[in-house]
Amino acid sequence: MRVQLGSDKLLGIPLETYIPDEKLAVEWSNSTEQIEILKEHLCRQRNITLIKIPFKRQETYIDYAERIKAAFRKQHIFIASDTERYTQIIRSTFTEWRKSN
Repeated sequence: MRVQLGSDKLLGIPLETYIPDEKLAVEWSNSTEQIEILKEHLCRQRNITLIKIPFKRQETYIDYAERIKAAFRKQHIFIASDTERYTQIIRSTFTEWRKSN
């Protein structure tokens, strides 16, 4: 599955994540209200599904990962993984990467 990150080629403004084969855009953070409205409008015009999955303040990483998987399931994209185990692996890998940079 191809994924484009941060590309502005499709809308003229960057999409955080775009999966062309699924016509699916995923946003993890929020921009200004005007940009958000514009992205929604431009995606609708191009028949692109735009889903937003920002991290919630009181949410655990495991809860967040489950919410991400649920959002993808709604789009008929199934991620079979042990959420708790893989969340720990990702956090550990990120921590090691951050120490080395």
